Amino acid sequence: MKKIVSFFILVTFLSQCKNNYEFSEVKNINNTWLKTDTLKFNVKIKNPQEKKNINFIVRNNNEYPFMNIYFFVQIKKGDTIIQKMDTVNYNLSDVTGKWLGKGMGEVKEIYYRYKENFSFPKEGDYTISIVQGMRKDTLVGIEDFGVSIE
Repeated sequence: MKKIVSFFILVTFLSQCKNNYEFSEVKNINNTWLKTDTLKFNVKIKNPQEKKNINFIVRNNNEYPFMNIYFFVQIKKGDTIIQKMDTVNYNLSDVTGKWLGKGMGEVKEIYYRYKENFSFPKEGDYTISIVQGMRKDTLVGIEDFGVSIE
């Protein structure tokens, strides 16, 4: 009987938890991110009057040879550039080489806040484009890259 009551308490608790993401998508890179590959995230913004937080999710494995990752970000609405090409640098490990991300096994996941209180100018469809900028034609060790907007 205690198990049944515990189960219903857990279900009730979980059903009250809300996902505040207006958008969330993760793209699989399969451990090889070519310099020529552009990751495009198509986002539909419904309430532009509400400021948004844009987050990035990076999943790397032990084959990743660097402490940090550089990439270039651009936000467009159709052909109109909303956010010009921005260079971003995030640390994936500390100075001792210990991964900063969380996870079991060799794949680690880390979240970064890219923009806080970002204003999209109007309702509609936007494209967030990401290109790796690590001076390597082929970047190994990145499993997935994602974008979330809340």
